[in-house]
Amino acid sequence: MKNERAKMEELNDLRHLPAVSVWVAARNEEKNLHACLQHLVAQDYAGQWEVRIADDGSQDSTFRIAAEFSAQYLHFHALRVPTRTTFQTRGKALAMGLLAQESAGEIYLFCDADMCMPPNWIGSMVQAMQTMRADLINGTTCTNGRTFFSALQAIDWLLPQATFSWLSRLDITYTAMGNNMGISQKAYWATGGYLELPFSITEDFELFRHARLKGYRMIHHYDFSVLGISEPEHSWSEWLQQHIRWMVGFMQLPLSQRWIFYIQLLLYPLIFSSGFLFPEPVWQTAWGLFGLKLLYEGWMLSRVRQFHLLPYLPVYQVIWWPFYITCLLAYHLSRQIPWKGRVWDKR
Repeated sequence: MKNERAKMEELNDLRHLPAVSVWVAARNEEKNLHACLQHLVAQDYAGQWEVRIADDGSQDSTFRIAAEFSAQYLHFHALRVPTRTTFQTRGKALAMGLLAQESAGEIYLFCDADMCMPPNWIGSMVQAMQTMRADLINGTTCTNGRTFFSALQAIDWLLPQATFSWLSRLDITYTAMGNNMGISQKAYWATGGYLELPFSITEDFELFRHARLKGYRMIHHYDFSVLGISEPEHSWSEWLQQHIRWMVGFMQLPLSQRWIFYIQLLLYPLIFSSGFLFPEPVWQTAWGLFGLKLLYEGWMLSRVRQFHLLPYLPVYQVIWWPFYITCLLAYHLSRQIPWKGRVWDKR
């Protein structure tokens, strides 16, 4: 009887389509916002849903674009973040916090202004949360991968997410990515929300961390149905600055989670130095592991139908180590970190 009752409760949960509020915080995004909102207009979710856009102090036509969509579609709403408020937080966290105060959804989904979401994004995110009984969810994100540089960024996005996906099934979670993310209303407000959380330039990680401390479960949904396409960084320096900013959240992880990353960084020089001492066994083993790694990563890219990225995988293996060593060193040497057109002082 208990098993039957549990199955009935699960079926009832799946039949219920919760109301969804989608949040888009935008700052100087006139080049990207129209495409982002056009993709949100095309969502095919059968339940009630709304889109709320916050203009975070833009100096271009971002707010005009948001206002035009708000005027055309009744379930779209635009607001401007005041230049002065009584809240201690600022930046994107302030924009998201103000959106929360206006939202009526049972689930909040976050979408960056440079993201283009597939038409079943809302429905697939909601279904995954219900099926997995999770209160936090990350979708899947990459760049379009149509150029060499964009392809490297796409791979760099996807491979960690693939690993996070199967780890989250074991209730092992590392982070959240606010450009394609969801949280239940109860979990959000249990943390106090963005307006009460400590300020951080990685506001998505801060929300994730506090929700996890409250005992809420998170899953990473690695699936083509929720694959959002992000605007790539346009230069190596921009890509580096993006990762230095991400290091802020990474450094807040306990050492018990960070050690895997450090081991990977040490593995490359260890193999090369050992290869000179014991060339035959070391290089045979290294090439074997390299081949297995390529097979695994190729399979992960194929799972989200990014077959066009497969030829770039060997190149990514070459640039991965020097790039992330540079990120780590630059983070520790930097006193100030560029952030959403602003500067954050680490001190």
